[in-house]
Amino acid sequence: MPDIESVTNARVKGLVRLRKRRERDSTGLFLVEGERELESALARHEVLDLYVCEDLLTEHAGQVFQRIRDRHSIPITSVTGPVLEKISLRGNPSGFVAVLRQWEAPLSTIPTDDALVLVVESIEKPGNLGGMIRSANAAGASVIIADSTTDLFNSNVIRASMGTLFTTPVAVATTADTLAWLDDNGLAVFVTTPSATRAHFAVDLTGPCALVVGSESTGLTDAWLDREQILIPMTGTIDSLNASVSAGIALFEAVRQRSEGR
Repeated sequence: MPDIESVTNARVKGLVRLRKRRERDSTGLFLVEGERELESALARHEVLDLYVCEDLLTEHAGQVFQRIRDRHSIPITSVTGPVLEKISLRGNPSGFVAVLRQWEAPLSTIPTDDALVLVVESIEKPGNLGGMIRSANAAGASVIIADSTTDLFNSNVIRASMGTLFTTPVAVATTADTLAWLDDNGLAVFVTTPSATRAHFAVDLTGPCALVVGSESTGLTDAWLDREQILIPMTGTIDSLNASVSAGIALFEAVRQRSEGR
């Protein structure tokens, strides 16, 4: 018999409330689900609780669950299908939901040796932020979230990052502190803006540097505009790209230049 059978159970209600940022901020907790995401989380972070409905586990999710049970000492609570679906953040739950504790994300998290840093200012959409973290991870870069408007522990950030949130150096800071940190550590700063005259491939990205992308609706604040400006040339009828796409293009130009220099 499952440990929790009712969707009105007090623990279930508490887990459902974690969908809201206010509850995550007040408790310091957040939810993770998905096989890849959970295994990535376990690589570096402690899982506080795991809620499982074995009837809903796919074959792959069942294998992941077995590995977790064999290798980690995690409190496991069995629940019914309706309870797991109530807790789940997805329309087609994988069969388990984990509870983790939030962590601090100071600028000291970011490596400075031969640094490649993606700075994202006031990104509004969790899916974009997660996609940027995923691209940064693929490029071997770190991420600084400046003047954050998006909750780092939002389920859509985690999902869009494909779990790379847990394995990528990520910091959260104000724009002012970010600029000061970049200068203190000697990173060249390149800001993407459509008003620039130099293409992203026309600047030297082989040294320690930061690539800066602004919010989806308003772009970068004036604080960045006295730094070297670059743009991604476009020849179609559209004059802008999705912020996450822009970040990926700029990052992999840096990867290309650095690879050719070796």
